[in-house]
Amino acid sequence: MNWMVTATGAEYHLVGAHVLTDAGRPVRIDDIAHQLANINRFHGATTRPYSVAEHSLLCSEIAQRAMAKPITQLAALLHDAHEIYTNDLSSPAKRAVNFRSIAAGGTRAWDVFEDEHARTVRAHFGVSSVSRTMHTALRTIDLVALATERRDLLPWRAETHQPWAVLGDEHDGAIEPLCWMRLDTPEREAMTWRDWRQQFRDRFDELVFRLELDTPRRAA
Repeated sequence: MNWMVTATGAEYHLVGAHVLTDAGRPVRIDDIAHQLANINRFHGATTRPYSVAEHSLLCSEIAQRAMAKPITQLAALLHDAHEIYTNDLSSPAKRAVNFRSIAAGGTRAWDVFEDEHARTVRAHFGVSSVSRTMHTALRTIDLVALATERRDLLPWRAETHQPWAVLGDEHDGAIEPLCWMRLDTPEREAMTWRDWRQQFRDRFDELVFRLELDTPRRAA
């Protein structure tokens, strides 16, 4: 078996001849909203359930507050959408898979696998170009979200844990968490995965509507 069944009942093929056809890799926003709301960040090692959907909404809000264009806000919202097919592997685990595959005489297996599905999703929603041109900005948004998540939801403490190189902890200009957002509020903790699924879908619809006002024939 080389395919998976998505939340809406679609068959999405990971390998094989079917990947060469659109029908073999159906990308649906309802699958993305539903499944991202059920995938936990940090392998579940947070003080409360914290989903990839909530993370994606945070990234999109950061882009909005930075006055980014709607297409960039959409790219931020969808930057991890491929994880409904690959799941959310932590960065250390990704590096470990890549290391093992290179050591065995291969290539960076995880990067190749993940990038393939990320490209499929970006192409479907028409954000491939902005994802390339705004790569550095989107990466910074992702890291600011990460710094905020670490502060509010993880048991990491600077006094007792090793620094995170990805956030520049050992250097001047380290990535700082958001001053206008807290993720550990009672209101957020009370929200269910269904709430985050709906918020993700609503945010997607809002951004697509704004884009359609500028480009009436843009496909959602």
